[in-house]
Amino acid sequence: MGKYILKRFLLMIPTLLGVAVLIFFLMRVVPGDIVELRFSGESSFASKEMLDKERARFGLDRPLWRQFAEWMWGVVRFDFGTSMWTGSPIFEEIKLRFALSLQLAIMATIVAVLLAIPLGVLAALRQDTWVDYVVRIFSIAGIATPSFWLGIVFILGLLIVFKWLPPMVYTPFWVDPWQNMLQLIWPALAVGYRYSAVATRMTRSAMLEVLREDYIRTARAKGLVEKLILSRHALKNAMLPVLTVVGIEFAFLMGGLVVTEQVFNLNGLGLLFVQSVAHRDYTLTQALVLLVASVFIVVNFVMDLMYAWLDPRIRYR
Repeated sequence: MGKYILKRFLLMIPTLLGVAVLIFFLMRVVPGDIVELRFSGESSFASKEMLDKERARFGLDRPLWRQFAEWMWGVVRFDFGTSMWTGSPIFEEIKLRFALSLQLAIMATIVAVLLAIPLGVLAALRQDTWVDYVVRIFSIAGIATPSFWLGIVFILGLLIVFKWLPPMVYTPFWVDPWQNMLQLIWPALAVGYRYSAVATRMTRSAMLEVLREDYIRTARAKGLVEKLILSRHALKNAMLPVLTVVGIEFAFLMGGLVVTEQVFNLNGLGLLFVQSVAHRDYTLTQALVLLVASVFIVVNFVMDLMYAWLDPRIRYR
């Protein structure tokens, strides 16, 4: 097991290096020039000397291999440089937004899991009954409902019914937990419902498949209590595909909630992504892509380790 963990950890390095190479050169291929964009916002005319001087300040006049080497050396030292658009350190630009997106992703995941697993198990146990049909309608509606639209409904409902709006200025959890929860619980519910719909359908399908296995029939024939059969034998084996879906969705939430963040006035990683790409901010976009790729890789690694805990038949060598 230790050798497997070390091997998987070392495999992260070439994966992240491949992501770094890809995003570095893609940003240079995409049409548009950050220097010209900066000057177009300040005046309608900029001389070639001014543009060249600005490119030299950003290091864009150097060969691509040298730019890449300098950037990678900074990444190794956890120094992502400064934003080409704002001039602020990238670490400071990302720090607060990462905390916001991480908290929202964790809260949405908790909401999704608390909804999906009980409902999916219940639908599988009551297959083709009214309970199953209600759960299936609930999950299909969740898949068909965009989270940002549900967020707008939440805001309108709170305003019309209770004459109250959630706070629209982000407050970190460590500053004021109550204000923080009042703001983030609503986007977490909106995103978590959409998220739970996918996990509910996966839980139901996995449970139906497991409940038809021979070892479940054998356990019932031996007279084991139904709760014991479900918790020890059926649910753990059914959780493997559900765990995969939960992990992938969690990683996606870290940078994929652009519209939902705008609805609730949250300045998270998704909005920062859009702004950095629109401004052709090479250094910030590269850092964001590398960060999200790292989250996906780490989440997949943790999911693989949890497989062995859920299913003792899985052994890594």
